Amino acid sequence: MDNICPICNKINEIKFNCIKCGSLMVEKGRKQEYYDDYSADDPIKDYDEYCIHLFRCTKCEYMEDVKIRKIII
Repeated sequence: MDNICPICNKINEIKFNCIKCGSLMVEKGRKQEYYDDYSADDPIKDYDEYCIHLFRCTKCEYMEDVKIRKIII
């Protein structure tokens, strides 16, 4: 059995509200993809139990790292 991220594998979509203004936060990809210009092409560096994704508020543009618990398939 494998642990996979439900967001990376498009199994689930997670929605939540911004802690600053209450507006909808949207998922912007794995945090690793924002390290530098070529980081999206790097091998995935992640943890066994979770994957870190970046979410941005649609109104105030507040950004937050969210640990997404992996699921077993």
